[in-house]
Amino acid sequence: MSLIIKRINAITPIHLALLKEADPDEHMINSYISRAFLFECLYNNKIVGILALGKINQDSLEILNISVSDTHQNKGIGSSLLDFADVFAKKNHYVILEVCTGSTSIWQLYFYQKHGFRIISVQPDYFITHYKKPIYEHGIQLKDRLRLQKKL
Repeated sequence: MSLIIKRINAITPIHLALLKEADPDEHMINSYISRAFLFECLYNNKIVGILALGKINQDSLEILNISVSDTHQNKGIGSSLLDFADVFAKKNHYVILEVCTGSTSIWQLYFYQKHGFRIISVQPDYFITHYKKPIYEHGIQLKDRLRLQKKL
């Protein structure tokens, strides 16, 4: 597998489409993208993934967005992006990596927990309060946001 993860300074329409796969609200994406460390993932010279990391405080870094194109999922690319986030965090002296996801995001919860993240809090009604349009996953309206954490 010819996989390259590299830093980018601006997003293209391809990047935005990937970001929207993980977060359907472009307004929300715009609220964090300007302060994020952005990385694209190339597979055989084609953009197949994106990673946005943001500083929470001096010790903690958050995965603001992580996405792999549908056609390239289940190939280890998401795991490679998470491993990259771990290495980036450690190299930059962060000791905690966090990520938030929806309470109905079953596969994402499995994925993050499989990679050592643990649920540390629930933000009730987050998606009702912060998103203009309702989001449904597995036939259930997404309401609550879960915060997961991994100590590095």
